[in-house]
Amino acid sequence: MKTRVLLLRCEEYDPVRIAQVIGQGMDELGVRPRGRTMVKPNCVIAHRDFFPHAFTRAEFLDGLLTALQSRGEAMTDLSVGERCGITIPTRYNFANAGYNPVLQRHHTRAVYFDEGPQVMFSLSRPESLRKYIYIPQPVAECEFLVNAPKLKAHPWTQMTLALKAYIGLQNDAHRLIDHDHMLDAKIADLQDIISPGLIVADAIIAGEQTMLTPAPFPLGLILMGTNPVAVDSIGARIVGLDPRNVGHIRISAERGIGPLSLDEIAVSGDVTLEQAEARAHGFRLSLDKVDKIFNGRSNLTVHAGPPPDADKGYDYCWGGCPGSLYEDMHVLRAMQPNVYHEIKPMHIVFGDWKEPINTRPGERVMFIGDCAHFSGQINGRPVDIPYLYVRRENRDPHTARSHEIVYKLFAAIWYWIRHLREPVVRVRGCPSSMAETILYLSLLGGTVNPYLHPRIMFKFMYYYAISKVVKWWRLGLRPLFRRRSLSVPATQAPLS
Repeated sequence: MKTRVLLLRCEEYDPVRIAQVIGQGMDELGVRPRGRTMVKPNCVIAHRDFFPHAFTRAEFLDGLLTALQSRGEAMTDLSVGERCGITIPTRYNFANAGYNPVLQRHHTRAVYFDEGPQVMFSLSRPESLRKYIYIPQPVAECEFLVNAPKLKAHPWTQMTLALKAYIGLQNDAHRLIDHDHMLDAKIADLQDIISPGLIVADAIIAGEQTMLTPAPFPLGLILMGTNPVAVDSIGARIVGLDPRNVGHIRISAERGIGPLSLDEIAVSGDVTLEQAEARAHGFRLSLDKVDKIFNGRSNLTVHAGPPPDADKGYDYCWGGCPGSLYEDMHVLRAMQPNVYHEIKPMHIVFGDWKEPINTRPGERVMFIGDCAHFSGQINGRPVDIPYLYVRRENRDPHTARSHEIVYKLFAAIWYWIRHLREPVVRVRGCPSSMAETILYLSLLGGTVNPYLHPRIMFKFMYYYAISKVVKWWRLGLRPLFRRRSLSVPATQAPLS
């Protein structure tokens, strides 16, 4: 039988209408939630003024919860879980997204993956990048996952929908592992964690160009299905992509996770695929390399050398540091619209760069990523940037750690003070943390600092403090008072 994908018309963010549409779709698919049910939205970042179209909308979540609860006779628990991006506490983004009153109204609890324990999950496929990864304990205990992504363009993977949304199942330290030129394979690996019982995609207003600061593109659609490859294949076609050319969709299909061809997918609903494609006409994607985007069009001059394993055909690290620079500059532009030309002139270097770097007096050079390498003259001074890349087989997820955003903020300021007179700055990581990159861009470039923006800083610090206290209690003090038993398979082990 063909795998089914529904294209359903929904023009506005009306929770009542959304509940009706999703409920009818569940009936048509024959899907009912059961056991410990978790909804995983896309809440990578949220703010009413700066990031209004980056996340699954609260009205959409409201309608989805209504539909699930009205058909949830077999549910024993219902929660909404996520780990947002760029080291921001998930609590902060849930509050900005308007999720809290929705969760209270539905008597549904929030699960913040950055505040609880991680467990080891074994990967059995021979083609997997590694033998095990770490995931949040509530995900390991989940019996029915509802994937509720937002349809958006993406500078790392061309588009993000059901498959790419699984990146949000990992915390900061483990999310960055393999988030490089092998990102598409990492996304395919994550699909083995849990198969979604239901996929309900928010495409009422899709996001074009970027994933953190997307421009709104009204599509008036809800996509539904039970197979992420099939849903993403249809989503890709809607926005003008051939799914065979989208790495994570193709690799997932090759692993047998789902069908890619229209011959194996039955598209139904009240909107045809052709009508959906017509609705998306003119949808803008992120398909350019960062040197083409910034050189000659901004005060940044980007030098993109080849990443590791370039001899295997990877001439550009689509899943790593270059995409981080692109998104970071768009975050800055959301708060400082003319930042492309107001940022101080500087050079950005990725990968193994062998050509001269011709700077003018006062221009700084920022080398981003552990694979950055350069030996030559900068401002008449000899500079040697060593190759610090640690090969994939030597990176152990068990020992992965990530610093908190406040630590990163003070570390970046201290580094900046100590190197005020030096023309060269190096930002470590594979890939570099988006938070660290954006901090260095703001410090060296004299731009707004997003974390210290008046409309962000105080509310951010409030939720940051709550998040750290809760995490400290759950992972530090609470185990001292009573033993905890982890209800996870025997192949999994806890990591605090």
